Amino acid sequence: MKKDIYIFTNSYPYTQSVEVFIAEEINVAAKMDCNLFIIPTNKDTFVREVPENVTVLPCLTDIGKFRKLILLLAMPFSGKFWSMIKEAGLSKKLLQGIKYLYGAYLTRHYIKQAIKSPSVLYSYWFSYTALGMAMARECNDILQKCTMVSRGHGYDVFADQRDIYIPHRSFTLSKIDMLCPVSDTGTSYLSEKYSAYAAKILTQRLGITPAASTKADKEKSCVLSFVSCSSVYDLKRVDLIFNMIKNFSEKHQEQKVSWTHFGDGPMFGQLKQMCTNRPQNMAVNLKGFTASDEIRRIYANEDFDIFVNMSTTEGIPVSIMEAISAGIPAIATNVGGNHEIVCEATGAIIPPEPTYNDFETAVNHIISNKEILKSSTIEFFNKHYNAEKNYTDFYNTIMGM
Repeated sequence: MKKDIYIFTNSYPYTQSVEVFIAEEINVAAKMDCNLFIIPTNKDTFVREVPENVTVLPCLTDIGKFRKLILLLAMPFSGKFWSMIKEAGLSKKLLQGIKYLYGAYLTRHYIKQAIKSPSVLYSYWFSYTALGMAMARECNDILQKCTMVSRGHGYDVFADQRDIYIPHRSFTLSKIDMLCPVSDTGTSYLSEKYSAYAAKILTQRLGITPAASTKADKEKSCVLSFVSCSSVYDLKRVDLIFNMIKNFSEKHQEQKVSWTHFGDGPMFGQLKQMCTNRPQNMAVNLKGFTASDEIRRIYANEDFDIFVNMSTTEGIPVSIMEAISAGIPAIATNVGGNHEIVCEATGAIIPPEPTYNDFETAVNHIISNKEILKSSTIEFFNKHYNAEKNYTDFYNTIMGM
């Protein structure tokens, strides 16, 4: 008998540029012996196509206004509310906590109404939907028999480091069956912080399917080409990527340099203005939002020398997976799980607050080892971040619990 798996997302499939990486996982899981149900928190007018045997259920925000009001008014009468106040105090943390706890109440209500037989409940983020699952555990006999799992990525794992307050983490871990950070760094961090539940915390990596390459042999270009891919907002520090490459171009005026960036965001206009001030030997191509399938096709058929990531925080970036799948070595800041995917075989890791000298040393290392890195990055990708292998293993694990 097929297992029912209910997946709680923030917005997928109602998203064009956020959570797009979930599609890869769903495509693999849809071929397995299970029934998939997706429950987004929010929805938009844009909706992604999902496999035929995947059902998209109403969103959490579709819960009726009257019921939402009842749930909100009930919160101050719960022990969870007052213990959260005691922990957070009268600070901005409290507002964050109230928001997350309200999301958990919506999730618990939804689960009580929707789940009629023992199933797998799976929160894509270790946040309010995971807490809501934990709160639902004791509601009835059926929910006690459900398997409850959550992934953990970046902000939801290293919340303390980003000044984000997510209440009742220990309680959540006490009730769910397994927490799966996408990086060993995340697993180590949470296992140490919540040592009583370390046995429940297990790394389960993400993965992608690379595009088929049709590159033809051609003359080597005299242009040193950099590429990056992310939303354009403060934590991604795309402006720092530009400034590093700009400084490199100014210092090596005899070298033609190009930089291509995929992605847009709230700081995209500022970035475009910034890029008007660049040396003559540096070309800039700001592509804006580009679908992941198209990015992989471009990587597979065009030549880029170095991928650059300057984020202040990360889990394991899908953008770096995409680059190394096409044999593009990477330079990345040593934050989150970056050092697990950017290593000797795939490029160069630099400090979280890099200097220009850190960047130039990394560039020179990659240039000097270009041919070796081209093959070793692909080999590393196939071993660690292959979608078919990683997601098949993950779903076999949660269906077997």
